[in-house]
Amino acid sequence: MTPCAFWQQGSEPQTRIDNTAGALITQNEWDSQTPLFSGRAMHRALRGSRMLTVAGGEGHGVLYAPDGNPCADKTATFYLTTGRFPAKDLTCQATTGQK
Repeated sequence: MTPCAFWQQGSEPQTRIDNTAGALITQNEWDSQTPLFSGRAMHRALRGSRMLTVAGGEGHGVLYAPDGNPCADKTATFYLTTGRFPAKDLTCQATTGQK
């Protein structure tokens, strides 16, 4: 049993987003926990963010999975080690292990 089984949607106030730092948002196209439209909404809400979408990717984890995606992993590693974003939003194709 997970805590989310007891969570009632709308029971918490909406979080106000007023960021000063950017973020790299990673999103599989077919994420059952965070649908693609939610990732895109977060991207719109976070000024200065970049979005990395894995087209055809399934599941909640995008990065460093056992059957990972070299395109997504390389982009995220670059961001995490340098603090620099890709020049624009990026779409990687799912690899065989991600489906």
